Amino acid sequence: MRVKRDLLAGEWAVLALLCERPRHGYALAVLMAPEGEIGRVWSLRRPMTYRALSSLQKLGLVEVDSVESSDSAPNRTLMRATPEAQALVEQWLITPEPHVRDLRSLLLLKIHFLSRRDRALEPLLRPQRERLAEQIEALTERDDNDDELALMLNRWRCSMTEAALEFVDEVMERQAADTPR
Repeated sequence: MRVKRDLLAGEWAVLALLCERPRHGYALAVLMAPEGEIGRVWSLRRPMTYRALSSLQKLGLVEVDSVESSDSAPNRTLMRATPEAQALVEQWLITPEPHVRDLRSLLLLKIHFLSRRDRALEPLLRPQRERLAEQIEALTERDDNDDELALMLNRWRCSMTEAALEFVDEVMERQAADTPR
């Protein structure tokens, strides 16, 4: 399945939660709140969580699972991920991020969701490490013809990419140490 546009970080998080099990909007909003379990990594306020849910439904990635009726509260509509969404999330979880700027949000979300599923991080981190190493090599080989601003920007990008690579290596080492042989 090919989605017509790239999903935003919050949409990926909501979709990954719905791939775990059907949930209603309020339960998603609690998890996505800044103090919520997912919100610690990437947060959405309640209206934005409902907007993400609506967008995912319009894209055909989520659908109604059931409606819980209540005498004391409004009915709650449980939403579930479609089979296509399940496959999309599975692929997303192991796809390295192309841009260092997205590691803070998307890579950490992927690591968190893989951990929630008790899945190994290596299928994500090894290709992410390779991509970062290639980026560092390209940045260090770059010749900016003594343009001071270009040199400064390149050094910034190189420093950030090196820090990201160091983080990925550390996570991989920690997981290897925690894995029984």
